[in-house]
Amino acid sequence: MLKTMTRASALTLVTMLVAGCSWFKDRPPEYLEAAEAPRVEVPEGLDSPQYTSPVLITAPEMRKPEGDELNPAPPRVVNTGGQGQTDAFMAWSAAGAYLQVNYGTDEVAQRLGDSIRASDMDLLSEGGEGAYRFEYSHNPSDPRAWWQKMAFWTGGKIPNYSGVYRTRIEPDGTGTRVYLVEDTGQPASTGAAEHVLGIFMEDLG
Repeated sequence: MLKTMTRASALTLVTMLVAGCSWFKDRPPEYLEAAEAPRVEVPEGLDSPQYTSPVLITAPEMRKPEGDELNPAPPRVVNTGGQGQTDAFMAWSAAGAYLQVNYGTDEVAQRLGDSIRASDMDLLSEGGEGAYRFEYSHNPSDPRAWWQKMAFWTGGKIPNYSGVYRTRIEPDGTGTRVYLVEDTGQPASTGAAEHVLGIFMEDLG
């Protein structure tokens, strides 16, 4: 008797659930029956709502990373000597790394040429306004001990930044920006810019 009552109760419950699902399923969603209401009329003597325009946020176009900039390793720390205590320090922008110098373009162009001539660089041509073309020979030294060189986890080639480069200077307020570009006109890699411009920083700072 108890089993019969239990089965009957279960059957009744299942029937109700199925009927309920069917009842909700057959009903159309409420939003389909929604109707457009008239706009709210502002009573006389009151101000209409003020709708503000959306704020447009713009950003300068940035070039895509390339070369050693795609290396996921942490960025190399460049010794700037302290921006408040020197006339030249490294900085970064959407156009890449550059050397910020705190005096005018004419003086920067002259001292930049003197730095190239005094360094181990071969001045190839001078285009005026700080546009120098030169060849730099880099002889990197490996600071690792012999046993570290044999370990595969400390492997990796020491960067060599030898090549033909050009400089480009741009006024920046009362100061000057010095950019390093490859001989093809493309921006130099971040590593090369930090290395070569770091040499100029010592002379222009």
